[in-house]
Amino acid sequence: MTDRAILFLQLGGPETLAKLPGFLYRLFADPDVIRVKPAILRKAIARSIALARTRASRQLYASIGGGSPIRRWTETQAVGVENLLRESGRAAVVRAAMNCSNPMVENVVEELAAEGVRRFLAFPLYPQYSMTTTKGALERSRNAVRRISGGAEFHEIGSWPTHPGFVAAHAEAIRREVARFPDPRPESVHLLYSAHSIPKKLVTHEGDPYPREVESSIGAINDLLGNRSPWSLAYQSKLGPIEWLGPGTIEEIGSLGRRGARQVLAIPIAFVSDHVETLYEIDQLFGGEARKAGIEHFRRTPGLNDQPAFLAALADIASSQRAFWR
Repeated sequence: MTDRAILFLQLGGPETLAKLPGFLYRLFADPDVIRVKPAILRKAIARSIALARTRASRQLYASIGGGSPIRRWTETQAVGVENLLRESGRAAVVRAAMNCSNPMVENVVEELAAEGVRRFLAFPLYPQYSMTTTKGALERSRNAVRRISGGAEFHEIGSWPTHPGFVAAHAEAIRREVARFPDPRPESVHLLYSAHSIPKKLVTHEGDPYPREVESSIGAINDLLGNRSPWSLAYQSKLGPIEWLGPGTIEEIGSLGRRGARQVLAIPIAFVSDHVETLYEIDQLFGGEARKAGIEHFRRTPGLNDQPAFLAALADIASSQRAFWR
């Protein structure tokens, strides 16, 4: 057993409908999601939101098979990257660690510490940094290692929006899907990049770099593709009455239809695996909106999931952390 471990940090998701209420509560109790103090008030708000959203969320998860595949995909990615690292002569255990569902970060750290791990590398699977995701994931894993594993070393990765392997994996997926349209010329397919939205005030008042990093990812991908396709960026998964980054993906689909787009390829640029935001929101909800808007052919690139080019990118990012490997 090596003394090094890499934590693949993700939000998580309910694996079954029975686990949905607990997942929703943990999601909304996160201080980076519901930014209310004191904690007792935030938790009360989280309980009420979870209760109010359970029925509707149950229908969404039922429509994608009764649960989220995000744990399965993250664990598959972990196994793949661990194998690639081993083949390159680097020994480290790679484990999925979630914020809002099993396997929870604290439990994973505890298990690894008991097995003799003394060096941890926190690796958020969020390509673009955001205060709503990356920040909390790193803080939680850092606190878990300090509390549970005493003097263990802790190393962390921030974001990787333009890593060549990440960019190449997206470009490869886009080329593959464009070729499946009735008119496969890149110029005839509109690339609709869709990212998870965040509250606009985090950007304007607190300097969250998320939209800038999303745009840098898109720029690098389009450059690799030769900038041949028309494209736009929109944001999905808004929640509540406050102002969020826009335009909304549904609104952008309507606009594309009115402007005469007939072939649209949606690219989930901020997600690295398929889950409810791709399998329901893009495939079902946005797909239906595209038909209403007169878009005859609407497709989506699959999640990066276990795409070999993407696993190689993750392994390369991990390998580049020199302090962790010394």
